[in-house]
Amino acid sequence: MRKIVAVFVMFLVVGSVALLSSCAPKQKTPSVIKFGAAVSLTGKYAREGKFYKDGYLLWEKKVNDSGGIKVNGKSYKVKVIIYDDESNPAKSQKLYEKLVTEDKVNFLVGPYSSGITIPDSSIAEKYKIPMIEGGGASGKIFSRGYKYIFGTLPAAGNYFKNTIEMLHMMTYSSNNSNKVTKVAIVHSDSAFDNAVANGAAHWVKAFGLRLTGVQEYPSGSNDLSSILTTIKKNNPDVILVAGHTHDALLFIRQAKENKVNAKLMAFTVGVQAVDFREALGKDADYMVGVTPWLPSMNFKGEVFGTAAEFAKTFKDAYGYSPDYHAASAVADALTFQHAIAKAGSLDPKKVRDAIASLDVQTMYGEIKFQANGQIAKGQAVIQVQNGKAYPVFPKQIAQKKLLYPAPSWDKR
Repeated sequence: MRKIVAVFVMFLVVGSVALLSSCAPKQKTPSVIKFGAAVSLTGKYAREGKFYKDGYLLWEKKVNDSGGIKVNGKSYKVKVIIYDDESNPAKSQKLYEKLVTEDKVNFLVGPYSSGITIPDSSIAEKYKIPMIEGGGASGKIFSRGYKYIFGTLPAAGNYFKNTIEMLHMMTYSSNNSNKVTKVAIVHSDSAFDNAVANGAAHWVKAFGLRLTGVQEYPSGSNDLSSILTTIKKNNPDVILVAGHTHDALLFIRQAKENKVNAKLMAFTVGVQAVDFREALGKDADYMVGVTPWLPSMNFKGEVFGTAAEFAKTFKDAYGYSPDYHAASAVADALTFQHAIAKAGSLDPKKVRDAIASLDVQTMYGEIKFQANGQIAKGQAVIQVQNGKAYPVFPKQIAQKKLLYPAPSWDKR
């Protein structure tokens, strides 16, 4: 009898547990796609790092407000996890490792600067998780045969190609009396700026101009007077400067102080940004820059509409106008959005293959990658005229004619 009772009790217990289990809420697989980034919110790259953080978060909000990303009919929200790398390559690499191993992100978007992107991209390759970055353009990022790194900035070695081609055309034009014969190159010792300078030196020679010298300075320098002294002695027609925003501001201010005049001064970074031009006031006029993106460019795509519409959305959200850094950050995220839709999967390998074969129009222009993972995209030459930046080359996108030669400092 006792055995029968014991068996009956056990039956009740097992049945109750089964009933409770069936009534308990089932654990659903989280419908969230996680993206990870380490960007420079403090340190020497904090100004540019903010553009990337703001770009990523603007995309996150835009996508989620629109219902998320659909994968095989299922909607996923997106979450961008962002850490501060303090402008430190070693710390940044550790943070990307953490994003993959602890935060379990699905995909990676990049940091700012080539010097930080180079080690960080090794994490993407190690774990076979795609990274799309819009903050590094050095050829070293894309020359190692990696399959999981993609970049939305044009190749660093070609940053000044269009500028030099423009100078070549001016020099050999039969109706132009303002010839360009001598070009000087100045650059910081960072990976990106070294690549820009090497490429510029190549193109100066390729287009038949004379190179008076290539001078390097330590990144973050606060005194460029010795370099300016040498430049003044060589008296070049054109000065090409590869450096970050701080360097460009410093160079222009000290060039004015030291009465260093050139017919044209061109910079990789700075000229594109409203706050840069506001900081210099009238001294920004005649300065030349390069950019893969401007709000006035005839680009249009899904999600953000035209380049101008994106710029307005960005400014409404953050109170300042985006330059190409912010636009390239959003382009990174948009590329993932299109690639995931094309792959119909969250599998890293399938998404990686979709990225590699992608060809899509966006507010940043066409997104199409070369075999090495870097975007196939050129640079527009822009010039500041009366405080505003206008495309001046190539001819098909020019809104203003290049003002050349620039007047000397004492005649402005």
